[in-house]
Amino acid sequence: MDFVAIDFETAMSNFTSVCSLGICVVENNIITDRKEILIRPEPFEFNEYNIKIHGITPDMVADKPTFDMYWDEIKPYLDGKTVIAHNADFDVGVLCATLEYFGIPRPTFTYLCTVKLSQKAYPELESHKLNNLCDALGIKFHHHRAYDDAYACACVMLRILEDYSLLNLAEVEECFDIGIGHLTPDSHRKFTKNKHKRKREDNTAN
Repeated sequence: MDFVAIDFETAMSNFTSVCSLGICVVENNIITDRKEILIRPEPFEFNEYNIKIHGITPDMVADKPTFDMYWDEIKPYLDGKTVIAHNADFDVGVLCATLEYFGIPRPTFTYLCTVKLSQKAYPELESHKLNNLCDALGIKFHHHRAYDDAYACACVMLRILEDYSLLNLAEVEECFDIGIGHLTPDSHRKFTKNKHKRKREDNTAN
């Protein structure tokens, strides 16, 4: 299965304050590329709480380009791809808010949330936070570093595929009865843990 894992870190609670993006590319179930991009956030303000979480300080990104200057580099990793994130509501939300801030059209991609997916794959675990989940699965990484969090997210997805002998996105959807997330320039359908519930909501809306 091919997919791209992403992780955003922000300078403060504002979704446009992206200061780091981690990307981990998986092709045919093999990790083929990993990178982290340091970004000057908008606005250029940092919360001490966020700094303590991810360790990125204003001095580290003061001379870095803003997100819009990186977009031509970032877009090919996402557009037309299957994207995964641990707590995708946050990461996809950050992406959408930041693109809107800069007046950039959204890309088109499908996406999965490994928090919700792991809750269905490993319901016996007490916690599905990325660090606790990876401890349970024996995945080693440095938490709250975008580079490592994207890698850990990819490893979780690969472990689910292995443990359940799944080969592609359609089999993941069928096995776990999930509703795959879809983002386009004009629409956003969020990932859901229950595909049949989504169908009932769609029928009610119609």
